[in-house]
Amino acid sequence: IAIASSLLTATLPLLILIFAFAYLHLPLSREFDRVNIFQVKVVAKTDQHPATMRLPSSSFLLGTVILAGGAVAAFNLSMQSSVSSAASTNRRDFLSKSAAATASIALPKAVLADDADPYADYTTTESGMKYLVTKEGDGAVPSPGQLVKAHYTGWLDGFDSPKKFDSSRDRGRPFQFKVGAGQVIRGWDESFSTMKVGERRNIILPSRLAYGDRGAGGVIPGGATLYFDVELLGIL
Repeated sequence: IAIASSLLTATLPLLILIFAFAYLHLPLSREFDRVNIFQVKVVAKTDQHPATMRLPSSSFLLGTVILAGGAVAAFNLSMQSSVSSAASTNRRDFLSKSAAATASIALPKAVLADDADPYADYTTTESGMKYLVTKEGDGAVPSPGQLVKAHYTGWLDGFDSPKKFDSSRDRGRPFQFKVGAGQVIRGWDESFSTMKVGERRNIILPSRLAYGDRGAGGVIPGGATLYFDVELLGIL
């Protein structure tokens, strides 16, 4: 179709020139008497009654040229519109397929990100306790049996969850105990025995380092993992 359109466009001017040349230069028979460019009187030899024959006028010729040119232009525009529409459709299809492919590739990454361990930065000890130092201390480390004072806040189901079960900070009074003497849960003894005065940590204690399967006080269920924010304030 594109080749046919090109040939028609190329040959149309030549056809128009040939038609115009033939119209303007074709000699009439000597028996014709030209009156004007639009009308010729024909006089037959056998009788003298004139007959009138009309030839195509210049207006008609001009109209023909315009119509032919318009037809070619419309044909070309139609072809260009079809090609443009097809290209646009192909681009839309390509973009849609690309977006779908990108989504299919990106989705597993998002799922993996959601499933990533939120406590990957924590240090895990041999007992299974996890901790993260949130504030460095510059004081001494308590020895077993020394009395210390500390602040703490405890949660079930994660740090800052709605299930906060106890807090010395809320009471405004530090908690005192002897490190390593069994006065507190195992996870506390382990954590405070390695902390410096002024240090603050987040610690995660599995149930075996906390209240085990029995729970505590009807507030902490059996088998619960506990989350603490603890701070060593001083050695007494």
